Formats: sequence, structure tokens, C-alpha cells
Amino acid sequence: EVKGGEPGRRLKNLRDRINRGKDEENEKDPALATAEAAANLRHNLEQIRLTQANSELKRFQLLRRLDSIKTRRNFELGESTLASLNGLRAYFHHCSDMIDGITPKLTRLQDKQAQSREKHDAQQAPWETKQKGLTQAIGAVGAAAANAGAVADALSKGQVEDLDDAIVVGHPLTLEEIESNVRFWELQRQLNIGSLYQRKPTTGVIVEGWLYKKSSNRLSLNQWARRWFILDKKGVYYLKGGGEGKKSENGTPNNDWMERIKVCDILLCTVREINCKAKGNPNLRFCFEIISPNSKAYLLQACGPVDYKMWVNGIRSCIEQQLVHGKLPPENMLLGAGSKKKQLGRNRSRNMDSTSNSTTYDEDDDDRRSRTSSVGSSTFDGDFPNGNSAQQQTGIRNPLVPKILDANDVCADCGNEDPDWASLNLGVVICIECSGVHRSLGVHLSKVRSLRLDTCSDYEYNLLMALGNTRVNQVWEAGLHHQKGWTKPQGGAPRKAKEEWIKSKYVWKGFLEYHEEDGRDPEEREAKFSNDLYEGARMGNLSMIQEALAKGGGVGWKNEKEGGKTALHICVVGQPSSEEDMESWKGMQCAELLIQNGAKLDAEDFDHHKALDCAVVGGGRREMIEYLSARSIAVRRTSSAVR
Repeated sequence: EVKGGEPGRRLKNLRDRINRGKDEENEKDPALATAEAAANLRHNLEQIRLTQANSELKRFQLLRRLDSIKTRRNFELGESTLASLNGLRAYFHHCSDMIDGITPKLTRLQDKQAQSREKHDAQQAPWETKQKGLTQAIGAVGAAAANAGAVADALSKGQVEDLDDAIVVGHPLTLEEIESNVRFWELQRQLNIGSLYQRKPTTGVIVEGWLYKKSSNRLSLNQWARRWFILDKKGVYYLKGGGEGKKSENGTPNNDWMERIKVCDILLCTVREINCKAKGNPNLRFCFEIISPNSKAYLLQACGPVDYKMWVNGIRSCIEQQLVHGKLPPENMLLGAGSKKKQLGRNRSRNMDSTSNSTTYDEDDDDRRSRTSSVGSSTFDGDFPNGNSAQQQTGIRNPLVPKILDANDVCADCGNEDPDWASLNLGVVICIECSGVHRSLGVHLSKVRSLRLDTCSDYEYNLLMALGNTRVNQVWEAGLHHQKGWTKPQGGAPRKAKEEWIKSKYVWKGFLEYHEEDGRDPEEREAKFSNDLYEGARMGNLSMIQEALAKGGGVGWKNEKEGGKTALHICVVGQPSSEEDMESWKGMQCAELLIQNGAKLDAEDFDHHKALDCAVVGGGRREMIEYLSARSIAVRRTSSAVR
């Protein structure tokens, strides 16, 4: 103990201090200890929350990056190009010639990019609408099927207490009555309406669709073969060489690879209806036979009563027309609609006989809703082959033509007497020499027709009657007195003088009269007269629309305050204030004037409604709805013919 005294004391002192620290720890305040533990726990939880939040931020940034990459790839290249071009424009700010050349191009590119963005955002909306309509239609059919199944199950089990007496006693018994009761043959039309589907009609064809053809070979395993039959002005044909699965995009077989078999000439054949109730004709519903002296007889079966009547009446009507008149069949037997002449497409003309490869038709849409996907019908009071109408073929012109000529006895641009040409979109009657100048301006400025040689629709004639030279010149020549040195050329003036006058009048718009409230620069005037055009269309004021168009109002301008509607959208829902004003109501002429000047029938508002949709939903007049239907199909047919 003496030897190790100093280290021993140190070790003892250390042990004493440790023991005193433990005693002090044991004597610590319990509340303080609890608070310390809670603080530590809270700190740990906050650290966990921070980690989770950072993880969520990283996940969000990743998703945002992926979504940005997907959406930017459609327009980023264009925007990069625009950014470069805008940089060039800033760099060459002082080079006015280059700026003037680049600015319009940049504007057009920006408009295209904006349209691409809008199209990208709205391209799914029409499909969703169609799918919703189709789903609702199928849901209605499913509900009816479920109800019928429940009734049948209840009757089979004898549970008739909860059933209506009419179901038990007055239920239809025959097949025809049951089909009519459940509207079995209206299913295709119901689905077409529900999905807003409209099959593209085939040019140069009166009736076409699927028919079942009975084989003449008794050893054939399949007695009935499904074939696509075609009826045109000259004969009946069917396509052979492929199945139903090899159809083109519009639902019809692709004729480039199918062989076209001629059944008969329309002049030499007759059609015989098969009575399914007669003895010896079991299960031959909707059957008819085509008999011809120069070919074998064909026994055909339609896909329902609508198709059956369409085929039988169509063939008989073609036979009658060819024997009596040698002209087209009745208007209500033509497929599709349109105010333009329709010629046989290239695919069909390659397979057509030499006697029918130049046939032309005029078509419309009076009975379009009643046809199924395999058969169509149409009516339209329009053009005939070679530009001659039925009235012209009988030596009678449209009764409105003499009235138009009498009301406009001098040329609108030179004062020549007895003009017989017209500019449809301007609403003026002009002489033949001025018509040549108008044609040189382009159809975007003047659509020229001959009142004696060409055939126009009644809507176009009514538009010319409603406008006329006097009313139109009151707008286009109102500011002539402000232009010194200009005088209107007379009939004997040289062509160059007339050309300078017409271009100054319609191209440069040098004789229009503007007021202070119209604005000082082109942008202000365009905005003002676009709004005037919209209000004129709302009121059905033809003069207001004509003046607004002349002074720069845009037919494509959309009123954002009223759901993005154009002038045509608001025009088609207009109504006369009373029955007494029906004669003076110019709604049809206003719509025709807007369309003649470039208004698009397929332009959509913010609700994706086209002009026809607005007319139907907004309670437009029946005449307007029929007019828009015919116009829409005519435009669609013309576009498909151009393609």
C-alpha cells in the first residue's frame, strides 16, 4: 500500500467521481428527462419526414421530366426554329427589307405551331364523344336485351304475377311483329347515329353493299356466298377475289386487287321479288332474283328489309329511267349527297365498262339517315353531266336567272349592257370581258360563273338576287369621290383600263370608304369588322355582312366571349322575329355568302361543335339544317375527289 500509494489514490478518486455522477444522474428531474426524450423523438420524426419529402420531390421531378420529354418532342424543334428566326429578326432589326420578308413567315409559322398545339390538345375529344355515344347506344341495346331475357325467364318459370298483362296476352307472336317491336333492323342506323359515324360514299355509284349470292353449283359446300354488289347507271356488278377482312379504310373493298364481275346490263334485266311465304321458298326472306337474257339468273339475299327495298327499287328505277328518258335515276336513289358533279373514281373507272367510265352524278342527303352502312340514297337539285341541269336538258332555265338579269342590266364594273356572268362570292353580275379579269384574280377573290352556261344551286341564285350590283357597289365604290384621277371605265374602254379598275377595286380595295371609328391601322380594322361580321350574322343582316367582308372582316374569327363561335356558327341558329318576317328573313343567304367567302363548315367552337351541330343543338330552322347537311356532304365529296 505504501509502495503504490500515489496511483492507488488516483484510482480511488476516479471511482468516487464516477459514483457521485451516477448518483446525480439518478437524482435528475423526471419531467426534464421526459421532455428530452420527446425532443429526441420529434427530431427523428422530422428527419424522416424531410427524407420522405425529398424522395417525393425527386419522384415528382422525374415524372415531370418524363412528361416534358414526351410532350416537347412534337413542337420543340419548331419552337427552336422559331427562336432562331426570332434571333435573326432581332439581329437584322435595322434591315427593313429583310424584316418585311421574315415577319409574315414567322407569323404563319407561329400560327401553325399554335394550331398544332391546339390540335394536339383537342384531338381526343371527338373520339371520346363518339365512343360515349356508341357506348350509350350499346347500353340501351343491352338493357333491352336484359329486359327481354328477364321476361323470357319469368315466363319459362311460370312467374307471371309481376309481369304486365300486355306482355303475357298482347305480346307479338310472328317473327315480323317481333322484329318490328324490337326494331331489329334499325340497329345499324342507331349505332351510326350514336357514334356520329358517316361512311364515305363511293363516287359514281347509285347503290352498293353486301348481298348473299346463291351458288348455281349444287355440289358447292357453301351455297350462299357473301359478295359486295354495285349498281350504277349501266349495270349491276359484284366484286370477287377477297374476303370481308380486306376492305379499304372507308369500309368498302379495295378494288385494286378484286375482280369486277358483271351481272347484267340494266336495260336488259328485270328484278323479281321472292315471296318467302309462298310454297317452295322456305327461309328466303329478303330475296330477289335478277333475270337477264344475256346472262344467268342471280338469286340474291339482302341483309334486311331496308337494304332489300333499296336494291329492288333502285334497280327498277334505273331500268325505268334508261328506257323512258335515258337519264339518271330518281334523285332519292343516289348514294350520298353533293352539289358538285361526281365522276367515277380512278379505281372504279379502271374496272368499269367503256360505256360507263365517264358517267357523272349529282347527289344529296335527303334520306341519308335512313340508309345502313351498305346502302345509300340521296337527292339534290343540282348539276347534271356536262354542266347541264335537268331544266336545261328540257330547254328551261332556272326561273331565277331571268330575274337576276333583269335586276342587273348593266355590268357592275364597266357598265356594259346585258351582262350574263356573275361573281358568286361578291354578289355582282358582270360582262364576259370583266369576267376574264375576275378569273385572273383567283377564286379566293372572285368565283366566276356563267348565268347562261353554268348551273348553280338555288341558294347561289337567291344570294345573287338578294345582293346585286347596286347594293354591292354602294360598298365597294363608296369612297371613289376621295380618289382623285379615277373614273369608272365604260363598256368600250380597253381591257387594260378595266383590269386596272377591277384590281384597284377588289384587290387593293382602293374605293372603300372608312370612318374614324373603323380604326387607323389594318389590325384595328380587321378586329372591328370581324366583330361587325359576327353581329351581322347574328341578326341575319346581309348588307352588314357584305360590307364587313369587303372591309376585311374575317370569316374565321372566333368570338371568345361566346364560346369561340364563328360568324357561321351564330348565323345558322338565327330565326326570323315573327312569321310575318319570314319572307324578309335572309338567314340562308347570309350563310351562303359566308361559305362563298371561305367560312369553313368543319370549323369548331370551344365545345367542338361545327356549324351543323350548332344548328341542331341551338334549334336552327329545318331549312338551315337541311342546307348545311347538303353543303357538308358536297364539301366532303369534293375533298375526296381531289384526293
